[in-house]
Amino acid sequence: MQTATIPFTLSADLIEKGPLKKDYAFLNELFISEYEQDPQAVLRQFENIRQQGGVFTSPASISGFCYLQPYGYAGDFQLIDRLYTNYRGAGTAVQRWDDFAQSQPAAEAVRNRKAYFIDLLQSKQLSRVLNIASGPCRDIKEYYDAQPASDTLIDCVEQDGRAIQYAQHLINHDERVRFIQQNILTYRSTQQYQLVWSAGLFDYFTDAVFVRVLRKLLTWVEPGGELVIGNFVEGNPNKAFMEVGMNWFLHHRSPEHLIDLAREAGATDWAARVKKEPAGINLFLHLQKPA
Repeated sequence: MQTATIPFTLSADLIEKGPLKKDYAFLNELFISEYEQDPQAVLRQFENIRQQGGVFTSPASISGFCYLQPYGYAGDFQLIDRLYTNYRGAGTAVQRWDDFAQSQPAAEAVRNRKAYFIDLLQSKQLSRVLNIASGPCRDIKEYYDAQPASDTLIDCVEQDGRAIQYAQHLINHDERVRFIQQNILTYRSTQQYQLVWSAGLFDYFTDAVFVRVLRKLLTWVEPGGELVIGNFVEGNPNKAFMEVGMNWFLHHRSPEHLIDLAREAGATDWAARVKKEPAGINLFLHLQKPA
């Protein structure tokens, strides 16, 4: 099989058999350097590889599944749970490309994001929590598994009914979790919470939508409570592979940008800080409401 002509060289053998660990540094350097030079050319030419079939269009692989977007949107609940669980698909080539994808700092950051939420839940005495775009809820499952006597109640706003079904099965229909199938752009709540959390939704928002949704969420935090929003950082080293190899596009932001957007949304008198998980890829905007 002939490899498509692309701005960087990926041999047919590498595409068909998958990379070994010794190839990872070379692959990352290739994606980053060539994508910086001409992203549109790389995206167009990578489609030639996909037209040949194989791993990058296979739903069994992480890259192929993300590209196909079987639920109609990027970063769906099943993809996130594949990252959470270090999933590897069947077949040598799929497993090797999945090993490569799971080894990346961005995948590590997603797993760290799950741990970050669990740590927030464990470190605070919380009675009511709101989880925006809750996805597979593996973080909630692991929290309750570790704290079976917890009386923390968690409301999950999730637009995708399939994600809700998946999560309900995963947490064994735990009555401490209430699912609200709504689009956050139109959802209205009359309740307030000690913690409002959104792990990965705001990465998909333009600045204007970010501010619009954040302005609404601020009203759902009780006095003294906290709102925490995750967002991938500018300078994400896996941006090229995510966009080229996975068709996964996000709005990357800096800590300063997140603070500016919070102020624009009306959190002028809220205590604001930005933290990050150990990989340094996922930022977390913390906004503390005045008591």
